[in-house]
Amino acid sequence: MVIKINNNNKSEITCKFCGSLDVAKKGKRKLVNDIRQMYHCKNCISSFSLGINKKRFDVWIIVKAVCYYNSGYSYEETSELISRKYKLNIGKSTVERWVKEFSLGYLNIRDKIIKKYGRKLIVEKMFQHSGLIYNFKLHKGKLKEYGKFDGLRKFLFSVSKGINNEMFNDQSERCSNIKKANISVDVSCIENTRFNKVVGEMLKIVKNNKQRHSLVENLLLCCDRDTVAVEVPVWYWDKINNKGICGHIDIVQVKFGKVWILDYKPDCEKENYNSVVSQLYNYALALHFRSGVSLSDMKCGWFDSVKTYCFEPSEVVVK
Repeated sequence: MVIKINNNNKSEITCKFCGSLDVAKKGKRKLVNDIRQMYHCKNCISSFSLGINKKRFDVWIIVKAVCYYNSGYSYEETSELISRKYKLNIGKSTVERWVKEFSLGYLNIRDKIIKKYGRKLIVEKMFQHSGLIYNFKLHKGKLKEYGKFDGLRKFLFSVSKGINNEMFNDQSERCSNIKKANISVDVSCIENTRFNKVVGEMLKIVKNNKQRHSLVENLLLCCDRDTVAVEVPVWYWDKINNKGICGHIDIVQVKFGKVWILDYKPDCEKENYNSVVSQLYNYALALHFRSGVSLSDMKCGWFDSVKTYCFEPSEVVVK
């Protein structure tokens, strides 16, 4: 297995609010125990620093506020909803700051999506498999906009209506438990992208590590332009070994003309490459059988708050 590292953007400073690289230094701010360098974004005319922003609100309040706005509410309406529901005093300027801080391109298509599909954009279905609860969700607006992969769209909408749970039993093997030592593929690594940084900023204020997966999935579904579904159940029958294979894909995206299968791993570098590649490869096979999308039209990857590793499932060789 070959790992290729891309460090081209490692030292670049991007705007916290819009992701632009057109950033310049703008003086320094004196804090109680520190002096912080300030920056000015020429694209969105925002000022910011690179210090950790220690928010006083629970992380789920922030996610709820961002999701309300991205589903069609105004900043003022979102502020009123959050304040009334959670008995908190949150101004519309605070909501606007959160929305911009955790934007991953969705703001560019938000108005178009809402105009065409309304406010009820998230469709969800709960599944109980092997004693665990999985909350499948899809973004109706984004999914309908990506017309190239009609089979994917039909499959995901069918999942929202329910599936046959027979394959998700003790007799089937989960993708995450399959460990093939004889699997080979080239894996590339990209560091410090806007995608990684936004995930990292959100995770800084997570108080409970058990929340991480659900938090990342909800954040991407509402704020990311490319994420169309999360916690997607997939399955297929392995004819060679005469057994069922099943699993739940953390994140499904449509970007760069391909369907991306992504898995959030809290620390990418500690993962066993053969194991995680095997897991994602089986996700790809299962999604191929369910949706008809070819492996050559897919890309697989795993990520944390710093790095994203990815590979082409069509190039996997199992010896």
